[in-house]
Amino acid sequence: MPERKSAKLPDTNDVVDLADFFDRTDTEELEWKDDPLEFRKPQMVQVSIRIPKEDLEAIKRAARKAGIGYTTFIRMLLRRAVETGK
Repeated sequence: MPERKSAKLPDTNDVVDLADFFDRTDTEELEWKDDPLEFRKPQMVQVSIRIPKEDLEAIKRAARKAGIGYTTFIRMLLRRAVETGK
């Protein structure tokens, strides 16, 4: 019987990249015991910003379409912008 090549977890914190990886990967091929998984909740700080009402409404619509809360959606957008510089 041929030896199966085992998949490696991607080295990323991007939820979109991780979702894509798990969509394409048979989890039985993962080396769960060899890859230590650490889940850390980042320390959060509260900020207050003023944005146009129309922008917030558009953000809420996009968040609903993505199936997540709008504050989570804003954090995802900010993280992506910081990581990509865009």
